Amino acid sequence: MRTERNESISLELISLRTLYANKNAVWRTSVVQIIATLMIYIKTGHPIYVAFALAFFLTILCRIANATAFEQADLSTATPATLKKWEWRYLSGALTTCVLLGMLCFVSIYVLADSSAAITSVIIAVASMVALVTRNYVSPTVVVGMSVGILAPLFVTFILLGGFYNWLLALLIIPYFWSNLGIASNLRRSLFDALLGKRQLGVVANNFDAALNGMPQGLLMFDSNQTITVANMRAAKMLGFDRPEQLQGRSLEALLRLAQLGGGFTDDALGSLRVKIRDLLNGSKQRDTFVSPANRHYEFTATPDPQHGTVLVIQDVTRRADAEAQINRMARYDSLTGLPNRSQFAEIANTYPNTLQPGAQTILMVVDIDGLKRTNDTFGHRIGDELLRAFADRLASVDANHPVISRFGSDEFVLLFSATSHEEALLCVERVMATIAGQYVVSGHEILIGVHSGVAIADAAKFELAAMHMNADLALDVAKKETQKKWAVFVDTMDHSFRSKQRLKADLRRAIADGALSVAYQPIVNVRTLRMTSCEALSRWNHPEFGAISPAEFIPMAEEMGLISELTRSVIERAIKDCSRWESRIAVSVNLSSHDLQNMDMVNIIHSTLRQHDIEPHLLEVEVTEGAIITDRETTGSVLAELKDYGVQVAIDDFGTGYSSLSYLKDLPVTKVKIDRSFIADIVKEGRSLKLLRGIVQMSHELGLSVTIEGLETSEQSDLINQWIGAEYVQGYLYGAAMSADEIVKLLDIPMEQRLLAVKSDHASLLH
Repeated sequence: MRTERNESISLELISLRTLYANKNAVWRTSVVQIIATLMIYIKTGHPIYVAFALAFFLTILCRIANATAFEQADLSTATPATLKKWEWRYLSGALTTCVLLGMLCFVSIYVLADSSAAITSVIIAVASMVALVTRNYVSPTVVVGMSVGILAPLFVTFILLGGFYNWLLALLIIPYFWSNLGIASNLRRSLFDALLGKRQLGVVANNFDAALNGMPQGLLMFDSNQTITVANMRAAKMLGFDRPEQLQGRSLEALLRLAQLGGGFTDDALGSLRVKIRDLLNGSKQRDTFVSPANRHYEFTATPDPQHGTVLVIQDVTRRADAEAQINRMARYDSLTGLPNRSQFAEIANTYPNTLQPGAQTILMVVDIDGLKRTNDTFGHRIGDELLRAFADRLASVDANHPVISRFGSDEFVLLFSATSHEEALLCVERVMATIAGQYVVSGHEILIGVHSGVAIADAAKFELAAMHMNADLALDVAKKETQKKWAVFVDTMDHSFRSKQRLKADLRRAIADGALSVAYQPIVNVRTLRMTSCEALSRWNHPEFGAISPAEFIPMAEEMGLISELTRSVIERAIKDCSRWESRIAVSVNLSSHDLQNMDMVNIIHSTLRQHDIEPHLLEVEVTEGAIITDRETTGSVLAELKDYGVQVAIDDFGTGYSSLSYLKDLPVTKVKIDRSFIADIVKEGRSLKLLRGIVQMSHELGLSVTIEGLETSEQSDLINQWIGAEYVQGYLYGAAMSADEIVKLLDIPMEQRLLAVKSDHASLLH
């Protein structure tokens, strides 16, 4: 028993000495890791890589200190517990390095998604994996720990990246992990069997040979005279030989001559390979790559030993190189159309003027496809994707000088080209627009699309990509709003308009935050009694410098800025508060936008405000337009149903100007219809308009809905509505414009019928 125990301790001590014998190699490897990490920092400028470099540096200092302590320690009487302690000390340092390598890959590939950093990080990690087995195979704990430290973060990275290709890469890590464990196990078992004498020398040699030839990497061992002493089958196949015995005993020069005679290498390829291997064997390099004439990518890693020569590990990294090339392409090109993406376009565009003749004009077009969402909704996203590819192909075929085309977003493309003059540039833009707009046949579907474009033109000598792109975007906005020819060229007034709008946006944001917007109320009158039954709350903004700003201008601006819900909330709170001052004699009506109808919080806001001011829910009416409903009918219906169940009245505003009006009346929890002013504009002169209006009112009544007619301006309109239409309520300037809450309070003490008749008389006299 004592003999077996001593042999066990002896084997453990040999294993430890083998582990700690790699101090110099570990130091050199760490230096390479630190330098490579700092190179990534220089390339990307991200400070996290400085942290990684510092972590590598501190780790190697600890590992060298630990190795020095091991060398100085007297282990002749060491116990198994002491040896295990030294093994765990070695593992802690090695595992820290491996985890740092794995996390470096995770940060570069997934967190920062920088292609250069990702490639360098993966190269460092994979290169470290190459030497892991050959240096640490004596300890299964160390091999497992270091393998997991490197491969686990890579596995998680590819899983998080998503997609079939990345998941496949993640799965390939698992057999690679087990392969390393198997190889280490075979090497360790072979070595231990030889030391213990449990097997004959031939068996040990066979096992070692099997393990060596089972390695996924090629291995060549050179002595100090650069003669091959050990080779495995993988290395022989990589160099064009059938058996490893054909390599053993040959010098490097003889090996390369035989490889050339075998027809596997050209003179240039052989010369390049000779230089690379010599540098590795001489110690001037520890790692290098080589691309064979068959386009296979190999990575060479050298582990020099001053007494016994150099071990050269050769790994086929073709798949990794292909993956890196694919990753690089994905980082630079749009996966759907194959066009350069935003970053690649910027790289090309910044050097574009250098290719042009002096005096040339550069033209930047930002092109938007109209109705792509409608195409996706109608035909499906597959057809939408095919349409985008067809559009990209047609854009690539335009008649332009040196065009550079890029896809920036879902339906946004950018075209950069040149012209000899401003006039030629405009003609070219006309040709481009004529080419890309029109009919497309996609999978048997005929799809008619329109496009809008903003154009920026500048001398090549004054080309500045960021400024031109911003100017083209401004021109695109103008083209979408104003021009009939679907495109506009940037002029300086657009920039002034843009800056004015940006200032107005900033002022609006402050005004909403400070509660500087006011609320006015327009009476809604009962047709039969001529009494005011409610008021519509209307937001008003009196700018301190520009005066009154039209709601038609600042409300769309609030929607664009994402402030519409804040604006609605302030109007609701103010309207309900003012309604409480009217002693429940009249109700108040507020408008909800499409954004408000997507937010269930709006229901809670209305509930809490009504309770706060002790207002009955039926005294509040919410108005929604058909355009607001169409965004998401399911969510909209839920919000409106909640409000109606609570007792709040629900009205469809501007009825008849949207889509599928009748289906809204049937499906949504509506209590009132407000007919748009366009329906009564010519009822005095046009009999058909009168009949149409009467039909809408009758249909609404049959559905159990009350009706308000908007836009009443003349007595003749009022008489016709009262005599022929049958609507319950009217609203318009004839019975009063929007007024303040204080004016409403003052008028509440005047008999309603007399006040409204007076207003009607005053307004009629003004019209005459």
